[in-house]
Amino acid sequence: MTRALHVTELRVPDAERATYLAALPARTSRAAAVPAHFWVFEHAADPGHFLEFTEAASDALLATALGVENVTDRWREVQGG
Repeated sequence: MTRALHVTELRVPDAERATYLAALPARTSRAAAVPAHFWVFEHAADPGHFLEFTEAASDALLATALGVENVTDRWREVQGG
């Protein structure tokens, strides 16, 4: 089965940073319940610049993890580890 990945790049203003970070554990838990994986990275030299990765075993599970009907902007696995 081909795994699916969705990537979101975003900037979080300083005034919204605490709220954004506080919401991440709940998003991780929701993804895990699908099951899916959810990771967030912040640029080391540019605070507030984030990349979010949501990965699941199928397009359908990815959509469920993201809370949408269909994910049009997704990546599909070519080779796994």
